[in-house]
Amino acid sequence: MDKFITMLEAAEFAATLCGSWSFATSNDRYDVKGLLVLAETSDSENPIDEDSFYVVSPAGAIGLCEDGEDIDWLFLTGSSEDEDLPATYQVDPQINFCPRCGSGVVSGARFCGACGAKLN
Repeated sequence: MDKFITMLEAAEFAATLCGSWSFATSNDRYDVKGLLVLAETSDSENPIDEDSFYVVSPAGAIGLCEDGEDIDWLFLTGSSEDEDLPATYQVDPQINFCPRCGSGVVSGARFCGACGAKLN
């Protein structure tokens, strides 16, 4: 999941993944333009504190993480119903060294560049 400091940044990214959203606690629906206007207004009138951030799911749902852990999903996509939206934000662990040979590996690599071992 990608994370963003402002709702506008989150909405701009979500707009590349989806074209319409519904507000999580009502039947209000938003197209791209409506969501961007709402996000810009929200950022200017109610900025989040420095410990909070927005997340965007792979399908384009937008959530607010106020405590760095729990996610309150704000805007859902039509495919969010099929998407397993997490209740908490977790960072994927990064492998920095090959468990077989100990060589440094590039973040996100699937195999060790030195010995070819598969990285989990």
